[in-house]
Amino acid sequence: MEYPEFIARFYDTIYQQVRNDTDIDFFLSKACQSKGKVLEIGVGTGRLFLEALKKGVDIYGIDISPSMIRVLHGKMESQARHRVWVEDAVTMNLGMKFELILAPFRMLSHVNEVEDQLKFFNGVAEHLQPEGQFIFDLYVPDLSLLLEGMEEYKDFEGEYDQGKRVKRYISSHSDLIRQTTHVTMTLCWEEDGKELSDCWEFDMRYFFRFEIEHLIARSSLELVTMYGDYQGNTLSKDARDFVVVCTKKT
Repeated sequence: MEYPEFIARFYDTIYQQVRNDTDIDFFLSKACQSKGKVLEIGVGTGRLFLEALKKGVDIYGIDISPSMIRVLHGKMESQARHRVWVEDAVTMNLGMKFELILAPFRMLSHVNEVEDQLKFFNGVAEHLQPEGQFIFDLYVPDLSLLLEGMEEYKDFEGEYDQGKRVKRYISSHSDLIRQTTHVTMTLCWEEDGKELSDCWEFDMRYFFRFEIEHLIARSSLELVTMYGDYQGNTLSKDARDFVVVCTKKT
């Protein structure tokens, strides 16, 4: 999914507050344990990638959104920029194989069609070393939220520059047949003495446990385990995340 310029611009400011580091700590520990090349799919502005690079991980990253890659390049030394580039994960052909491939922050939710989901899984398998692992996460659907939707509310307000503030408003409603949630995200910010705003609408695909298992079974991947959180606990009725570990089928 391509992010608009105005979303990429304020992405780090907003997500430093609205997203905790529990998922990053998990994925970062996995990256640091890898003895070979690591690929992050959906690298974004580098929330995970830059920390892994600092720790000496041989990591590469792709993202379909040029605006996000531009922001990330702006935070990197020029000699390291070859490690990240614009690429569609569904059709990727990178010419490298990896010991570990990560797709954090619910990247698969942006792949709506079953055919593309299978292409993605098969492409991941093609890029894995024989003993490599693929780890991704998805959110556990909240059934009441799917049924009732979410009225617009302000989930963030803060400074993006000295004396300048940005606010984010978000709402959603779901299509139970298509298994998608339509999200509307509005940003309002102060600039040059003016109040500016822009709106972004997009769909996110939600998944259930056995659907994930069946998709993996149909692909060239093999399910190793599925956790219910980033501490490695088993799935339970209170789980809010699917954390999925796969290997390549032999």
